[in-house]
Amino acid sequence: MLAEATYVDPTVLLINSAVMLVATSTSVFLGWRPLRDVILRQEEQYGTVLRRSLLLNIKPRTATILTGIGIVFLASITYSLTGSLIGLFLGGGVGVLLPPAVIRSLRRRRLDKLETQLVSGIQTLASGVRAGLNLVQSMELVARDAPVPLRQEFRHMLREYEYGVPLDEAMDNAASRIGSGDFRLLFAALQTHRERGGDLGDTLDRISESIREIQRLEGRVKTLTAQGRATARWLGAMPIVVLVILYFLVDSSGVMMLFIDDLGKVILLAIIVLNILGFLWIKKIVTIDI
Repeated sequence: MLAEATYVDPTVLLINSAVMLVATSTSVFLGWRPLRDVILRQEEQYGTVLRRSLLLNIKPRTATILTGIGIVFLASITYSLTGSLIGLFLGGGVGVLLPPAVIRSLRRRRLDKLETQLVSGIQTLASGVRAGLNLVQSMELVARDAPVPLRQEFRHMLREYEYGVPLDEAMDNAASRIGSGDFRLLFAALQTHRERGGDLGDTLDRISESIREIQRLEGRVKTLTAQGRATARWLGAMPIVVLVILYFLVDSSGVMMLFIDDLGKVILLAIIVLNILGFLWIKKIVTIDI
């Protein structure tokens, strides 16, 4: 038996379409400016990190566009897999958080390399000073012979000095750009020596010993907190692992109910929030600043 066709008044359709058009236009009008401000702030952050901290020749606008493409792609994938708005927002959230996390990881790795190479760079400075070179000429030795990325940082600092920036200001810019306490200690000591004089070679030796001791203590702290950091990573990944095991080996239909049923969506959202809070809590506990 065929179902009877439902008659819809064209006036009602017209009114609904007009209401939807007004609501959409209002949302776009009210939300465009805040969205533009967020995009511009993100683009500014990309410019600061990519061009200043990482010294990469990548346009901030390119990174912003790639981030937008990644957000749309991940949101589309998760929505097609789950068929729910939670999956859509979850994929979009991952797309928002992933690029800054990757950039922070790249910056952290570069900073670790810089701090590892710093002691040998200071020894090169001390050798140049004892050979009769002045401070700028000794820095040129580091900019020429040191490994990457230390060579890049000293070359960038000397390029600023050659363009007319005072050496003290160039060192301040380098310390701010790198964001390392060890480099701030080195440049502060060099600025103090330029003001008060003294044996620069002996000063550099003392700085080298101090930084080596600081790095030894930091390595000891990392060793002692390694188990806690591993625990945080495992706890963060365990819900996903358990969910995959349950889906493929135990009860796939029950797992899909988390993404389809309203109560399941609430439970899934609570799991995600609690998991993130637990990960951040453990990370805060094991993070020790010397």
